Amino acid sequence: MFVKPDNWDQLSPEEKKKIRLDYWESSEGLVFASPEAEARYRERIHRLRNAIDLNGTDRIISNPSVGSYALRRAGLTGYDMVYNYDKFFDPIMEFNNEFQPDLAINGFPYPGPVFDILGLQTYVWSGQRLSEEYDIQAVEGEYMMADEYADFIMDPSGFWLKTYLPRMCSALEPLRKMPDLPRISEIVDLGGALLPFGMPDVQEMLKKLMEAGNEAMRWISTMGKLGGALAAAGFPSLSSVFWKVPFDFLGDTLRGTKGIMTDMYRRPKDVLAACEAYVPILVSGITKACDAMGAPVAMAPLHKGADGFMSQEQFETFYWPTFKAVMLGLWEEGIVSFLFAEGGYNSRLETIAEMPKGSTVWWFDQTDMRRAKEALEGRACIQGNVPASLMTTGTVEQLRAYCEDLLEVFSGSAGFILANGAGVDKTTDEHVRTMIEIVRQ
Repeated sequence: MFVKPDNWDQLSPEEKKKIRLDYWESSEGLVFASPEAEARYRERIHRLRNAIDLNGTDRIISNPSVGSYALRRAGLTGYDMVYNYDKFFDPIMEFNNEFQPDLAINGFPYPGPVFDILGLQTYVWSGQRLSEEYDIQAVEGEYMMADEYADFIMDPSGFWLKTYLPRMCSALEPLRKMPDLPRISEIVDLGGALLPFGMPDVQEMLKKLMEAGNEAMRWISTMGKLGGALAAAGFPSLSSVFWKVPFDFLGDTLRGTKGIMTDMYRRPKDVLAACEAYVPILVSGITKACDAMGAPVAMAPLHKGADGFMSQEQFETFYWPTFKAVMLGLWEEGIVSFLFAEGGYNSRLETIAEMPKGSTVWWFDQTDMRRAKEALEGRACIQGNVPASLMTTGTVEQLRAYCEDLLEVFSGSAGFILANGAGVDKTTDEHVRTMIEIVRQ
């Protein structure tokens, strides 16, 4: 666990970032598989740090997002990715040892048994309503009603506990009976607050939560074992802490796409207030997670701020202010935001360039990389945007030509990472090898 020095509150964001990166690069407590693995790890993580820090690197880093392909290449199915965590280890380790990528290529298992126990409603998954070929698929819906904004804004955590979670998971329906915890102020309140825990349906729910918790421990230990083994074999990772922008929390998770689109017109003040209510919760939670994991970087996928979903005026009104506030809150703690800009961000480039130098890493999907360089050169590390279509259906020659063009565009840049714009599960070994080795030629 990362421990802050006593004078932490007197340090600048840049000084805090350096302390976090020093701790991360030191790899404290990591036992390497061999001296060769340690040498490779330290070379790779130092190169990655220099890219994040905009200090320039001896060569460009390659980071193909092909973890799902590594698993499917070994014969694993979507069902395995949801239920058979124990099958991940060998294929991922063998893939990394064979291809020797600059950064760890890992797969992500979904905790299917946890979904089953809790009766998850917001997704469907393999072996449940999807065939075994696929893993998971989100289910759009209104899990917060339009007239519930006031309840959410007043108490986001209470709303999450007593309203959203029972809608998200059928087994958590008894959470609606939980007391309003802020009311518990005196000894006379305690007895009444405990009454729900004596009810049979609440006790049954608690048993299911314990069962789900045990399965979640098995899931996280599997992921931890694999991540540790990859690092010990010489492969560092860029990020291990995940978050979402306040507007995306509302639009993806609570209101759904249709709901949030109409709310921008019918309830604009409610949308803004709800986004603002999320900012301190996110900053606090992400910071604690980064401290616990020793991670200097936290990743957020960006969904509804992309070109075409909303106008630039709407972006600057609804999306950017609280998005920026969270990033600045993290930056005050020395944490770098790693932003996966799904879709296009061409009309947003000048706006996102407002962030302090070295506070962000931008992973672009379908954004014009020449324009991205012009807007962000010297301010942010940039990753992307090799099309997933080239990795899946393009020829190796087409892939190589695209990568060579990107390398030429970013030649001499202080911070650039070659990566595909989105993860792929169908490609070929030759495509992967081309993307990894082209930066070394």
